[in-house]
Amino acid sequence: MAAGLTVLGITWPVLQLLAENAEFFLARNSTRLEIVLLTLALLVMVPTVIGALAALPGRAGRVLGAGLIFLTSTTLAHLYLNRLPVPWWVAAVLAVVSGIAVVLIFQRWAAVRFIGRYLLAAPLVLLGVLFFLTPAGDLVRDRGAAAGSPVVVDDPKPIVMIVFDEFPVASIMDGEGNLRAERYPGFARLVQDGVWYRNAITVEQQTEHSIPAMITGIVPDQSLTPFAGHYPDNLFTALSAAYLLRVNETITGLCPARLCATEPGSVVPLTDDVLVVAGHVLLPRPLVETLPPIDQTWGDFTYVPDDFDVVAEFQERLQTDRREDLTALVEDIAGYDADQPPFFFLHALVPHHPWQYLPDGREYPLIVQLNPASYQGGWIDDEFLVAQGMQRHLLQVGYVDHALTQVITALEGAGLYEEAIVVVVADHGIAIKPGVEHQRRITETTIGEIAAIPLFIKAPGLEAGTIDDRRALTIDIAPTIADVIDATLGWEVDGASLLGQLPTRTETTTVGPDGTVTFGVDGVEKFEVATRIEDLFPDGDPWSLRPSDSPDIVGERVTISTLEDSDLTVRLRSTELYQNVDTTGDMIPVRLSGTLYGPAHGDELLVVSVNGVIGAITMPYEEDGAYSFLAMVRPGLFIDGSNQIDILEIGPDSVLLHIEPT
Repeated sequence: MAAGLTVLGITWPVLQLLAENAEFFLARNSTRLEIVLLTLALLVMVPTVIGALAALPGRAGRVLGAGLIFLTSTTLAHLYLNRLPVPWWVAAVLAVVSGIAVVLIFQRWAAVRFIGRYLLAAPLVLLGVLFFLTPAGDLVRDRGAAAGSPVVVDDPKPIVMIVFDEFPVASIMDGEGNLRAERYPGFARLVQDGVWYRNAITVEQQTEHSIPAMITGIVPDQSLTPFAGHYPDNLFTALSAAYLLRVNETITGLCPARLCATEPGSVVPLTDDVLVVAGHVLLPRPLVETLPPIDQTWGDFTYVPDDFDVVAEFQERLQTDRREDLTALVEDIAGYDADQPPFFFLHALVPHHPWQYLPDGREYPLIVQLNPASYQGGWIDDEFLVAQGMQRHLLQVGYVDHALTQVITALEGAGLYEEAIVVVVADHGIAIKPGVEHQRRITETTIGEIAAIPLFIKAPGLEAGTIDDRRALTIDIAPTIADVIDATLGWEVDGASLLGQLPTRTETTTVGPDGTVTFGVDGVEKFEVATRIEDLFPDGDPWSLRPSDSPDIVGERVTISTLEDSDLTVRLRSTELYQNVDTTGDMIPVRLSGTLYGPAHGDELLVVSVNGVIGAITMPYEEDGAYSFLAMVRPGLFIDGSNQIDILEIGPDSVLLHIEPT
């Protein structure tokens, strides 16, 4: 009888809850065998052990049997009494009384003990109920198109998808809307071999919603957390049977841990989640409140954070070397050797600030961590200081192109490029212009910077060398990939395949934390941004930045000893960086900063000379009651060992004056 009561009062209620919510298994990508083994463990193995203990001979067996009957019958009674509108302690007391009553009845009447033997058939009956009358049973018999289940892929091809972060499409365009191919050969290669969807828009501003939109093809619910439990229907789960997944999501967790865990121990055991569910089903309400919630996700209850903080996740990752993820992707592609086609996915935290990488992949030290033009998430009205922020952003975009070129080279070396689907996109952009209240918020005035993103797709079936100006959305990516590989997704998407006719789109909407912004589809906003960038960098070269009224003398040699002295003095920051330079090393100090002393008034034109060659022209800005300056100089001006850094002032009639160091 103890075994039968165990089934009815403990294991079946837990299993029934799981069986009626098949998403629990789908979110973990559980196999048929795992579902069957869990079912047998709960309905057969646990009751068998309980029954064996209750059947032990002698007094010990009788006492243990009575105790097990009391425990299981009390639990069964509590299961139903807990649903009554009474205080929890009343339900608990009544359950205990019921348990004592069952033990007394069982010991006193042989007829009850005889009838109790028929409860041994309960597992067989309930097994039939589970496998034939529940959603989990449907998974065991036929996984079909249930939420999160793999789909059939009739024409599998290698997939490489890279989501860059904080990257407006205008950053790689000229004012006419042309790609600056000479500056960005990696992106130019994708245009040559694929399609540039120049009018693409992200439907979501925030990363935690933008990436789910791409991977599901659905406009996300703003209340959801970007984990597999909330998004069981996505490309990773759908293609898991046909593809070898190589997924690096950075901050999201759309690929279930069981499929994409990269570190030992990162997969939460199924038993952990089952125990949490059991606690919610069986324990009194005060104890349930101490458990992780099970109504906010479909699995990994002890893993998915209740208070997911994307900002904290970002800040932690931004402290690392963000180049490592792209290097790892290149190495993974180069070392690919498997029978299954690969699905490489990377969310790369570049060109997201902090801006610290050069186009050749090297790094420069951040002497001044934040851009002084940035204030409370926005930008001040100092046009030149903000332009220096744009300069550094564009240099980091150059690194993005450098890394993309390495990825393409690795694909060619592995023999994957020709047949591969290569998707390069960004989650959102960034507004870099004076007076913007928040550089990351979508508003009517930042559409071209925030919503307009790069989208390049190279794939068999697409006409190579095409610029497509239809309004493409990030929710079109998943159905497009499915279309190329001839797979039918098991859920209804909001987007459409870019291989075919798009629905009529007369306006589009991007969702941000402050609400939605709806705008037209002509894409004029991004051209306005590109024109503003072109005004600052006419030839597209980020190193060419200089104040508008300054002479064109960058690159000229100057003999410091022949110059007259300025009335100013200067103190350079971190001068030790220039005394032992390794020009072949990873770190090169191209960002110089310092403070002026003397009769400075803030509108001086300053010249930075490196080893007798003019490297930059800049302007001071006010900081803590003094005037400081920043400048970026080309790395080629440095020599190994000690370098001579001089700061000059452009005086009347463009006469250069030497500013003495303090």
